[in-house]
Amino acid sequence: MQERLKLRNDIGAFDYNLGCSGYVYGLAIAKGLLSSKIASNVLLIVSETYSKHIYKKDIANRAIFGDGAAATIISENTSEEGIGEFVLGTDGTGKNNLIVSHGAFRACFDSEAEEIEYGTESIYTKNHLYMNGPEIFNFTIEKIPPLVSEVLEKNGLTIEDVDYFIFHQANKYMLNYLRRKVRIPKEKFYINMSDSGNTVSVSIPIALNNCIKEKTVTKGSKIMLVGFGVGYSWGATIITL
Repeated sequence: MQERLKLRNDIGAFDYNLGCSGYVYGLAIAKGLLSSKIASNVLLIVSETYSKHIYKKDIANRAIFGDGAAATIISENTSEEGIGEFVLGTDGTGKNNLIVSHGAFRACFDSEAEEIEYGTESIYTKNHLYMNGPEIFNFTIEKIPPLVSEVLEKNGLTIEDVDYFIFHQANKYMLNYLRRKVRIPKEKFYINMSDSGNTVSVSIPIALNNCIKEKTVTKGSKIMLVGFGVGYSWGATIITL
């Protein structure tokens, strides 16, 4: 990216690999770099092409996931006021519930991988994405409501103080369940997956961009961003436009 964008050579560049909470973690990394004066401007890029990880016979996941990319510039004059405090979490015991088992260094691609049936008329191989939907749902409803409470407390806010809530766009049923459980008013909660589906780490910036274009949020709006999923991992913060 540095070469293709023709950026200077005296800048740092690195990759990080996370998934559904990746955008929130990326903002945390960017704020740390800016606050410590290591950088004055950070270009945060999140990009997902999950279609290449989904087996052709995996009807369930093909109906959920989409591909996407987003880029955000975070500058030192906005990081302190524009990005609030973070709450982050990890539970590696859930790693096998959302995973591509083979294809990396630990377990190489298996050219003779067997087809495995799971769920209703869905098939995958260990070279492809596997998602245990019920376990992911259980993890989400256990971890995310306390996460919302923690990030509100850490930022000295209440539900009423937040103008809008953007959660990772996992699926409509899960999002509606979480909204009701946390008692967020429907008019302050984003759900729109009809055009893009679950774009993993990109779902939050896509949603944020849509809200800005539609003037759902405007300059000065306080927005809670909540990411959760693969890992397991989760994270939330408050941003002010």
